[in-house]
Amino acid sequence: MTELVDPRIEYATCAVSDITYGCDPIRPEQVAYLRIAEPIGWPYDNQNGGHRYVEDHHVQKPSGEKKIPNESWTPVRILGDVPVAPDGSVVFRVPADTAVYFQLLDKDRMELRRMRSFISFQSGEVRGCAGCHETRGVAPGTEAESMKLALRSEPTAPILPPWGDRPISFLRDVQPVLNRHCVRCHGGLTPAGELDFAGGLTSFDLEVPDYGYNRAYVTIMTAGLVACSPARQQDASITTPLAYGSHRSRLISTLNEEPHCDEVSLSVEERLRLLMWIDANAPYHDRFVNKRAKQPAYDPAADHELYQSLLAIHTRRCASCHKPDEVTRPDWIDIYRADRSLFLVAPLARKAGGHGRCGSAVYTSKKDPDYGAALGLVHTAVEKTWSRPRRDIQSLEHVDRLARRP
Repeated sequence: MTELVDPRIEYATCAVSDITYGCDPIRPEQVAYLRIAEPIGWPYDNQNGGHRYVEDHHVQKPSGEKKIPNESWTPVRILGDVPVAPDGSVVFRVPADTAVYFQLLDKDRMELRRMRSFISFQSGEVRGCAGCHETRGVAPGTEAESMKLALRSEPTAPILPPWGDRPISFLRDVQPVLNRHCVRCHGGLTPAGELDFAGGLTSFDLEVPDYGYNRAYVTIMTAGLVACSPARQQDASITTPLAYGSHRSRLISTLNEEPHCDEVSLSVEERLRLLMWIDANAPYHDRFVNKRAKQPAYDPAADHELYQSLLAIHTRRCASCHKPDEVTRPDWIDIYRADRSLFLVAPLARKAGGHGRCGSAVYTSKKDPDYGAALGLVHTAVEKTWSRPRRDIQSLEHVDRLARRP
């Protein structure tokens, strides 16, 4: 490894002779991109104190309580991907004074191997490496004949992910893909394969609502649809290439199989969103817990009074066909439009603007007193959700709030 430093330059430059050095059996021609990612550091400031993350969660599901695998993984910011030359060489820019780790990607930008430690660079630093797992006795060649393809050109600026340089938020950056392509079959009272990919909010701790998730994330994690790094369990063991990530995740492989390959057509960007999220180790939150929040967050999934009020209405109107608790689902609340919440729109007659899913419409008109009472309860809950947002909703505020319609 060789280093030069010029503190007048705001970024650093890294040049690698062979990005697959020490990554057997991966060959240079298999690698098309190098991803640069930042594990977000745990923040501390005088106003908010030390923030923290959450571990070992239990989440409420309609069929009972399920445990999410250890969710102590830090938020991740993908700084971008840079193309790798066919001979495995690459030269690129890196933000200074930032902890980063690297990932080797194939032509489809799917992870082949991941760096499980991190490294940082100084302002203006120029660092050259022989490869990913070089020894101290190995240095990149300097003779003209040993100059690699990428090293003959200027440093490449990383290609940002579809959501820009913000840390990944499952609710904001991934859930929209599931909404467009999956929920029509994997949602509602009887989701296909008992896999519910709807985006409704869930909670596992009635006392600490800021720790909740959403239904799709709970489904994906508890069903083992993504292959995560053992780092989630704080496992420091050495792993082999392709041991986890998008190449080993059922969520991706299933999309290439029937019937999904015929019925689901993801755009390039949508597929990339899924791949990048999985290869970032499938985080949910884009931020840490604020231990000194100015006001407690509101969580409709943990609002016991809301649940009991809706349960009373469903006991009166739905018990002839359903168990009331089966259709009293806070995760069916639509946080953008209260009137599109599933337990409101499904039993409402088509002529009144509903789905008319029940054999005989439960609510023939929006003037039905019980419909109005349920809508009022949900509308109040939605307003509280946005006025006192929990951690995942905060990631939506600047992006999706304009999408809310009366």
